[in-house]
Amino acid sequence: MRPAALARAAVPLLLVAALLAGTAAAWGAPAAAKRGRSLVDTNKPWIEPVSWKPRAFVYHNFMTEEEADHIVSLAKPFMRRSTVVGAGGESVEDQIRTSYGTFLKRLQDPVVAAVEERIATWTKLNVSHQEDMQILRYSLGQKYGAHYDSLENDSPRVATVLLYLSDVEEGGETAFPGTSEWIDKSVQERFAPYSACAAGHVAAKPKKGDAMVFFSLKPDSKLDDASLHTGCPVIKGIKWTATKWIHTEPFRPNLLGQEDADEIIFPEDCRDSQAECKSWADAGECEKNKQYMRGDAFQLGNCRASCGDCEVCKEGDRACKSRNRVRAGYLSLDELEM
Repeated sequence: MRPAALARAAVPLLLVAALLAGTAAAWGAPAAAKRGRSLVDTNKPWIEPVSWKPRAFVYHNFMTEEEADHIVSLAKPFMRRSTVVGAGGESVEDQIRTSYGTFLKRLQDPVVAAVEERIATWTKLNVSHQEDMQILRYSLGQKYGAHYDSLENDSPRVATVLLYLSDVEEGGETAFPGTSEWIDKSVQERFAPYSACAAGHVAAKPKKGDAMVFFSLKPDSKLDDASLHTGCPVIKGIKWTATKWIHTEPFRPNLLGQEDADEIIFPEDCRDSQAECKSWADAGECEKNKQYMRGDAFQLGNCRASCGDCEVCKEGDRACKSRNRVRAGYLSLDELEM
């Protein structure tokens, strides 16, 4: 990180740390940790500090069930195998991360915008500092291995907000396996029991509607080693989450609120988005211009039908649609999830 950027980031980080601590105190969470839960109505939104190493807080009942379900419904059709940044900077599949995911643009619709504004109010960091919302789905055994979130590209990530969009019967905790420390033993006991992955570490269990914020950077803008974290394997159930990474500076402000110009095509649909696709394919563009014609890890191709990358399905043929999804690298949803 550049010295000038460090200087700019340090003061805001100190202010955010103080404001978050003050917010938690105002909500009465520390008192609840010391004297029991009787002072807190757990059916209403309330903030609970869980650790100072790293700085981590759980906001109980942050979202309504309807908001969580709406976000999942937006993401479901576009879930594909998650990737990590490879050695050459490209996106690659890796066993460290075995979930399926997609992104929802900032301010994509009124519900997403309302949740983003709520995150900004909680963290005291503007929506313009947030990345797009990443939606992840973990099924049996799927996980995200231990990693740090902070990057130097586009300004460092100062904080991460995790939104839990579903309950998980067993496993799937967000755990900090490094040098993390619980703020109070009673908090640790209340979150128990834990899976083997999370046992002995600061960890949050997925509960639909809850949110967790943790800081990757210390108030002096240096990386907090205790922010090393992992998404534990799901043992029973399906885990849906939304991730919001927040930067020290505005994140790609030119893209904030930008609408898609192209028509949305679903992975199961086999059709071209451009009338010229057939002539382009005949001219060899399917191989010469693969990213545009056939797609990549981030987007569907515009000429999948002309390039022979899918099959036209009859009305109601779910098996055919599932084949198209899998062939394009997307999650094959079962009948209930469709």
